[in-house]
Amino acid sequence: MNEEKDNYRDEEILEAVNRFRRSLISGRSRYFDVSEFEGIVEQLLEEGDIQASEIAAKQGIKIHPNSIPLQLKYAQILINKGLYEKALDYIKAAEKVDSNNADVHLLKGSALTVLGKEKEGMQAFKKAIFLAGPDLDEVYYQIGSTYIQTGKITKALYYFEKTFSVNPNHDMALYDLGYFYDQQENLNKSIKYYNLYLDIDPFNQYVWFNLGTIYNKTGEYDKAVEAYEYAYTINSGFQMALLNIGNTLANAGNYTEAVEKYHEYLVVNPDSDEAYCYLGECFLNLEDYDEARLKYKRALDININNDAAWFGIGLIFWIEQNLENAIRYIQKAIKIDSTNPEYWLTIAKIHNDNNDYDAAVVALKNAARLEVSNTEIWLTWADVYENFDEADKALRILKKGITKNNDPLLKYRLVAVLLKKRKTKEALKFLEEALEQDFIQLSFLHDIYPNSIKNKRVNQLISDFLEKNNINLPDEDPETNL
Repeated sequence: MNEEKDNYRDEEILEAVNRFRRSLISGRSRYFDVSEFEGIVEQLLEEGDIQASEIAAKQGIKIHPNSIPLQLKYAQILINKGLYEKALDYIKAAEKVDSNNADVHLLKGSALTVLGKEKEGMQAFKKAIFLAGPDLDEVYYQIGSTYIQTGKITKALYYFEKTFSVNPNHDMALYDLGYFYDQQENLNKSIKYYNLYLDIDPFNQYVWFNLGTIYNKTGEYDKAVEAYEYAYTINSGFQMALLNIGNTLANAGNYTEAVEKYHEYLVVNPDSDEAYCYLGECFLNLEDYDEARLKYKRALDININNDAAWFGIGLIFWIEQNLENAIRYIQKAIKIDSTNPEYWLTIAKIHNDNNDYDAAVVALKNAARLEVSNTEIWLTWADVYENFDEADKALRILKKGITKNNDPLLKYRLVAVLLKKRKTKEALKFLEEALEQDFIQLSFLHDIYPNSIKNKRVNQLISDFLEKNNINLPDEDPETNL
């Protein structure tokens, strides 16, 4: 019976909206009662027709000047248009008449918060919460939405969580919790709330797609593929889901399967230079360099400004030790996108292989400027200096790198250079720090400087560290255990 009433009410509102639109076309205002105007304004807002909703609200207030709901609807429209001060005038007028209306305080809090008057806004929000009654979940949700608007994501999440605690089936809150926890890199919580959303609405293709993206981030590739497949099953026109299945398979190292998915995607989107680039990358990883080159060239045929394609061909030339062409192609990628640190780092390595010291250093400076926390940049920089017998510069750059990125790998690399320079005392200091940070990475030191194993003081320091921390290494020769 209630459902029938709701359907009847919806039909009444749609009929009122149609009559209102006809009045706009004819230029003659028509009479609607307060509830009809409310429904008209709300329906037009839902449709995104701000201009028509504003006209309806103004007409409604003119005919029914004492209607608090219409004044609040108009205030909401003004807030949507960014006219917060003007909205406050209507809200304050409504507050004088009905100070126990939760919506009055909710809108007031929103306008004040967006205007930067957060303390006053919070006072209004507290009143709205106190007066919310059965609509408490919606009040919490609207407060959270206001904080999203002001960029206070942590506060927004707090109120979305409050919404969930009051109403575990509030689908919009669940969606926003999933989405914004992802933005905050809290991936486990994001997964939790997206799955709770899907318990309510299992046919939302976008939630499945978002969930697949998060599983990709967590390295749960099987679950990512499954999520994307659900999205694609729900809507076979959702081609991005199909493309991302290919990307996930590639991330998992299943390049042959990824190639099949990319080809499937290209049947529908034959001019996707992006998909051809992904294919090129797959064939590159499969070491089929001729096929990889063909795919990258096809991407460039479609879009000459595809920097990833220029870069991919450059990598193939580097593998083939055609350094001049490798440099030429990667320079074209950089010309298109000079903000990609990977391009600068790669061309620095190629310049190093080509014994071009100055060009390598310039490229590394650009890479570090773009991504100072990238350990590989600092390690490569040290390699360049050592390659040109400038160990002192290698020491300085590694020490600088440690101030920007306290990665134990940089310290182990520094230990190797110091030991080569016979600065054992200083080497032991950094070795001790590196061991405390990450003992497992000690193998990196042995790999880059095997002579470190022969250094008695180094071995003693490692033995003392193992004893102090009660670490027992497995016997390297299994026959000794027989």
